[in-house]
Amino acid sequence: MSKTGTVKTDFVLPIAVLTAICLVCAALLGYFNSLTAPIIADTVAAEEAKARQAVLPEADSFTELDVDLPDVLEDGTKNFVTQVYAADNGAGYVFMVTGNGYGGKGTMKLVVGLSPEGAVLSTVTQDHKETAGMGSKTADEPYRSQWVGVTAETIDTVDAVSGATISSTHYLNSMRSVFAAYALLNR
Repeated sequence: MSKTGTVKTDFVLPIAVLTAICLVCAALLGYFNSLTAPIIADTVAAEEAKARQAVLPEADSFTELDVDLPDVLEDGTKNFVTQVYAADNGAGYVFMVTGNGYGGKGTMKLVVGLSPEGAVLSTVTQDHKETAGMGSKTADEPYRSQWVGVTAETIDTVDAVSGATISSTHYLNSMRSVFAAYALLNR
C-alpha cells in the first residue's frame, strides 16, 4: 500500500501551522515590548538626566529649549545637536549631540555643558562605536579635558588624537554644532 499525500496535507496544513506559530510569536513579542518599552524609556531618561547633571553640576534643574536648528550649519558641516537644555538657575546650557562615528559604524553620543558665556565646562561621551584603543580615546582623558574652556573662537586649538584623526574630526564637527546652536540661542 503506497502512501500518497494530498495538497491539503502536504502544503496547506504546514503553511497554516507556521502562520499560526508566527502570529502567536508576534503577539507575544508585541505584548512583552509593551511591558518593557516604558521601563527602557525611563532608564534612558534617567541616564540623560544624570549626564546633564554631570556636565553642568551647578545646575539645579533643566528646561528643554525649543531651538530651530538648521540641518546644515553656516560652515557647511551637518548639525548634530538633538536637544538643548537650559539650567533653570542660569548656570549654563547642556547640548545633547548625536554625531557620526568612524567608518559609518555608528554614532557618537555626546553631552556638552557650556557656561552662560559659551565656554565648554565639560563633555561626556554617552555612547560610541569607535575603534578600541584608537578612536575610542576621544571619550577618555586627556582628550576630553582639553575641551574645557574652549569657545567658538578657540575651537581650533584642540589637538586631534594621534592615529584617530577621523574620530577626532567627527568629535570636532559635533562640537561645532554645539557652538552654532549656542549662537542661535544668544542672537
